[in-house]
Amino acid sequence: TTNYHKIVNLLSCGRIGNAVDVGEKHQVGLAMDQSDVSFVMSNFPQLCLYDWHEVETLIRFLVSPVPDSLSLAEIDWAKMLSQGYGAGLTIRQATQTLRMMPEFMALYHEDSRKPSIVYLYNQMQTPMLSKLCDEVNLQLNEYLEGTDPSDAYAFAFLHSIGISWDQIRILVSALPLWITNNLEPGWDLLQRGPVRTMLKRPSLDYLRQRLQVGPSQIYHLLKTHTRLSGYDSCSKIRPVLDALQSRLELSCVELRKIILRMPSLLGMKESSFEARIDFFQREAGMSVLNIKKSVLKQPSLLQYSVDSSLRPKLQFFVDELKIPPEFVGKIIESAPALMGLSLSKNLRPKAKSIIMMCSMTSREVGSIVATSPQVFLLSQKNIESTLEFIYSELALTYSRELGEMLLSAPRILLQSLDSSLSMKINRLRYLFESKKIANEVFKANPRLLVLTKKVLEDRIQRCIEANRDLEEYFMPSEKGRKKLVRLPTTSDIENTVFISTDVDFNSISGIFPDHRSAARHLGISEREILDACKEKISIQGSYVCALGESRTPIKRQALLPARQVARMRNITFSIFVSGSVYPRDNFDSARGRSKSGGLALSISADRRDVETRQILEELHAAARSSFGIHVPLTVDDDEKRILAVFPFVNPSRNRCELFACYGALRVIESFVNQRLDDTQHVLDFK
Repeated sequence: TTNYHKIVNLLSCGRIGNAVDVGEKHQVGLAMDQSDVSFVMSNFPQLCLYDWHEVETLIRFLVSPVPDSLSLAEIDWAKMLSQGYGAGLTIRQATQTLRMMPEFMALYHEDSRKPSIVYLYNQMQTPMLSKLCDEVNLQLNEYLEGTDPSDAYAFAFLHSIGISWDQIRILVSALPLWITNNLEPGWDLLQRGPVRTMLKRPSLDYLRQRLQVGPSQIYHLLKTHTRLSGYDSCSKIRPVLDALQSRLELSCVELRKIILRMPSLLGMKESSFEARIDFFQREAGMSVLNIKKSVLKQPSLLQYSVDSSLRPKLQFFVDELKIPPEFVGKIIESAPALMGLSLSKNLRPKAKSIIMMCSMTSREVGSIVATSPQVFLLSQKNIESTLEFIYSELALTYSRELGEMLLSAPRILLQSLDSSLSMKINRLRYLFESKKIANEVFKANPRLLVLTKKVLEDRIQRCIEANRDLEEYFMPSEKGRKKLVRLPTTSDIENTVFISTDVDFNSISGIFPDHRSAARHLGISEREILDACKEKISIQGSYVCALGESRTPIKRQALLPARQVARMRNITFSIFVSGSVYPRDNFDSARGRSKSGGLALSISADRRDVETRQILEELHAAARSSFGIHVPLTVDDDEKRILAVFPFVNPSRNRCELFACYGALRVIESFVNQRLDDTQHVLDFK
């Protein structure tokens, strides 16, 4: 046929003069002889079915010159070719490449599978091939993860005929079919869960085509969800992706983002999707757009059980925190991770801490959550530390004062103690030249604590330039962010009651506005609830605690007697810790990548002298002895840092940060054990 003859001509017309002008729109071609053409056609017969225009476009891209500047992360080969650029191969290199590996001309995934390694080894006849393959894995490691071993041999051959590594990177980035999935699961997959002895190629190829991802990301999906290896593309994967995309009105990019972050969604039934989406629409009052935004932030929302997880949390917000139902959907959209937290061990204990430390009602806590849902994403320890800091630093008298500040500016809890709250408090104290006046200003206008550093400095500058009274200028105004929920009046304060199965109330099973509501929940009389609170006895396996009028101010830390302090020298040491995970997670990459962790400790003192320097050296020695694998780095005489590697199999950011804090405590413990007999110093560690 005409198409067949055109393709044969493309494979051989480059022999005439061994040069073809690719700058113009003239036909290009390779320099194969008749035997080479016959070899290619017999080994890759699918080529006869391709349109000759597509084959010509591929060859033109191979032999067009490389642009002067190019970002491999943003390669658009069609755009490059329209501008006259390509991979920069010579006619001879392109001919040798496609003669050795006709599958490089494949236009479809099912045609791109390369022959076996033994076949390639015999055909290439390239000396030092094994060493070349080692170099391929070193140079192209980021592209070859999860690929078939034959890909490395093919690229080794390309480099042996003079094609540079940068040119190979361009080819792999521009032509995704040049690399294929490895169908044999390695030990890394086998140790993670049930997996087939031979992966299903149609399923992997369909995922690559549907999600527009490479073998590396498919490999990460399999590491995260090994059961994916057994899913059929027609009966399982395609229906689930179609249902998910159509039900949430997702774009292809959004669908890819969700599956890369939560590949286990592919194992769900369509009815399971429907049940959860119906719950969000009917009970949480969310639109499809709101649900989509929430799922993009937290794909696991579609996997939480409706009866045991989602609905109880919805009832907690509405019944216990008295949040109007129309605001619950906004809370889920703003902070969907809340729906994955434990009610008894996370959400309720956080509410209890705020209620007790701020003399607030559950309704007022609900108003804070409705205004700033991210507050409940903080750890309970973080919330309590911030409240204690504000209460102590501003010299508040009653815990209710702290509650009023929090109601006025709930985002105070989201601020960092060192880099935000402390800095702003010290800045205004310096400005007013009075600690007492600055404290009163913050009490009257707590929203100053949530301003950014730049906005605060701009306001200070405008006040100075206008020559206005500082104290009057920083008083609260009507401008600012509107509240999502109208706050209750002072007369609406309730007698909050907590119920727990734990005598120490480490987990909370219920929060109620008064004794009557708690009694109704337990099916007993109000008198029995009052007696249980007073006697601290268990009723039906639950303990009851009522706040009532017993709310007390936050206790400040007791200090050592003045005489004892006078006889001892006080030295304050600050230990700053940081933990991180490499490579970092992001929503555009698949889960399942191999990661490692590292930490840094920075120890500094509040004074400089020989004695302090000696203690720093002892701390540094304690740090060196506290870690098995470490690379100590001395910054200067006043600061010590240590970098340690710790063997988490799959570390997360939270694990790294926790390990960093654990590392600091470990160093302090080691140091203190060496100075148990020291009676000359008071060492204060922060």
